[in-house]
Amino acid sequence: MEEFLAVQKSNRSPGMSGWWEQVIPELDAEQHRSLMEAAASDRISHRTIAVVLGKWGHEVSPQQVGHWRRTHVG
Repeated sequence: MEEFLAVQKSNRSPGMSGWWEQVIPELDAEQHRSLMEAAASDRISHRTIAVVLGKWGHEVSPQQVGHWRRTHVG
């Protein structure tokens, strides 16, 4: 049990970190603004966001984008 407690204590938060915790800080201001605007839009699909992020050098699946939008974007 001690080993589990030690590892849990060293984690930043419970569970695994999401892709957005690594990707978003790497975006420039314009990319960040554009991503957040697209995420809030019902006209832009999860797949479209994933494709654009891929073009920006960040491989993310449409399912990952959907989870992020539902749980963190609102």
